[in-house]
Amino acid sequence: MRQMALLAASLLVALSAAATAGAEDSTQMAVVSYGKIPAGAGFQTELVENSELATQVETRLKKALTDRGFNPSADAGLVISIAADRTGGPTNLSLGNGNQQSSASANAQVNINIDTSQSKLLGGSSEPATKIGRAYRITLAIYDRATGRYVWRAEVTDNKPGLDPAAATGPMVEKLASALEKSVGPAN
Repeated sequence: MRQMALLAASLLVALSAAATAGAEDSTQMAVVSYGKIPAGAGFQTELVENSELATQVETRLKKALTDRGFNPSADAGLVISIAADRTGGPTNLSLGNGNQQSSASANAQVNINIDTSQSKLLGGSSEPATKIGRAYRITLAIYDRATGRYVWRAEVTDNKPGLDPAAATGPMVEKLASALEKSVGPAN
């Protein structure tokens, strides 16, 4: 009976510690593996969008995968598609054509007025609209170049307020690389 009580108490402590640790981690991850990836497989990377964030992810990912025994190669059979984006918060939208802005486009203004007092049109809800939170997301999709079939997909998102994407890229890429290791099978 005493052993059962000790076991129950230790289980309760372990679950409490896990819940506390999970509350501090603001990242969420989703992984789908469609099969095993051969150990030491060669890979090529491609950016979904040519952005500074995606380039940082690519650089970190190549190092992380090389450290785990994978081989970057321009003619590899596996292609890793990389997307990195921030959601919510301010944008980097600009007007004009690069550095050649005309005075008309430099002074352009857009005003949008939305009357939210008409609750009947909005389904009768009296609750305030929810704002889209800020987040930083990295998405990887690995496909076989010869067949075009996806082999592995993953997405990691960090919802921490005030997050610096440049600082968060390293730890997020490490989580993705660790998840990818779980899908590695014997070398062909």
